[in-house]
Amino acid sequence: MKHIIVILLSLVMIGADGLSEDQALPVDVIEIHATRTREEVIRYLLETKEGRAFDPEAWQRDLGSLRDTGLFYDIQSDVTHRNSAHQLSLDLKNKHSLIPIVKYKYGGDSSLLTLGFYEVNLFHRLLEAGGQFEQMNGKSGFVGWFRHPYFLSPQNRLETEVYQHTIDLPLLTKKGKQQAHIDHREKRWGLRVIRKLSGQCRVGIGFELAENDFYPDNETPVKADRNVSFFQAHDLNNGMTVSFVPLLVLGQIQQHGFYVQGWELGIRGALARRAYGSDFNFVKAVAHSRMAFRLREKINAAVQLKLGTKSGHEFQHKFYLGGLDTVRGFLDGQFRGEHMWLANVEVRPTLWESAYWVLQGNVFMDLSKTWDSTHFTVQGFSHPFMSYGAGVRVILPRIYRAVLRVDVARTETPVRMFGFGVGLQQFF
Repeated sequence: MKHIIVILLSLVMIGADGLSEDQALPVDVIEIHATRTREEVIRYLLETKEGRAFDPEAWQRDLGSLRDTGLFYDIQSDVTHRNSAHQLSLDLKNKHSLIPIVKYKYGGDSSLLTLGFYEVNLFHRLLEAGGQFEQMNGKSGFVGWFRHPYFLSPQNRLETEVYQHTIDLPLLTKKGKQQAHIDHREKRWGLRVIRKLSGQCRVGIGFELAENDFYPDNETPVKADRNVSFFQAHDLNNGMTVSFVPLLVLGQIQQHGFYVQGWELGIRGALARRAYGSDFNFVKAVAHSRMAFRLREKINAAVQLKLGTKSGHEFQHKFYLGGLDTVRGFLDGQFRGEHMWLANVEVRPTLWESAYWVLQGNVFMDLSKTWDSTHFTVQGFSHPFMSYGAGVRVILPRIYRAVLRVDVARTETPVRMFGFGVGLQQFF
């Protein structure tokens, strides 16, 4: 009996040693074929390198990272063992990466036209750059941005953007009535570097510089009367804001085809001080939590929760909620305050699926609240703003972030009405 046990243990040890020895074999070559991205860029992003020992877990992390970019609609890989070494291959098929931006909105006596485009594979190097022209109630503006997903290191992401526009939306009461008419002229530049510490942790630091000026729009006697009353009750301060923006994100939402799964927790802050040139002193923080999972094979569910708070009373730094990307059915910016919370729940059943397009249904509920007070208090959770409804999603898997959203919402509080919205891209 003892001899049998010794033999069995020896076989197990031999097998374990053989497996370890096989995995320790070097990577002889990595063949990469990408339809529209340079091979050296893909090679730079891989943790697995030629000449090093093969690590199956690292190889799986590489494949997961490529999928999570959302830039490829098909990723095929192969691992072969030849001549005491591993030979790896990658076959990547890029999504269409030049995305037009066309948006027109009308409501509450206001119109917004947005035209532009952005490219997410600039120079075939996975760089993103974009720009858009805005016209809001006849007043023109511009937004431009640039993203570098491997700045100095595959773990670093650089983001920058510049705004120069006039926000000419009427200020509204919580029930959607026009309260004031102000031209908010804004020039803003932001810069951030985000570092990936692990697959479950990202940290960042940013800098923002903004100049905000407010001008009353007294085009008609009715507007002038509203503005006089509003300016008597509210203090709108022009000025420059200089702020530092820290960021921490834990977890990861992963994309499997057009389904999303995983969890994410994050917090983003803003610290402005007169000591380094800002006209205002304030601290602002927004925490978020997201979770996505499958209820069944073809039913995706997603939940989002946000909490926001700030010190100071500067009008330009308040939280604004309402509209297609926050609380559906209400007007854009209908709710504002120095503190806020927001909750979104969606259930997305897949109704039709093919290689070129996918149709998903959507049942949703949105809850939120904004308020002004010295501190973030539990009283802000009473009598929330609420809407619910249904819609559809048309997804084009071979085009980057090509999701057409159509939602019909019914609002309940603080006012009952129906809202219809059409937008691009999924906001959570």
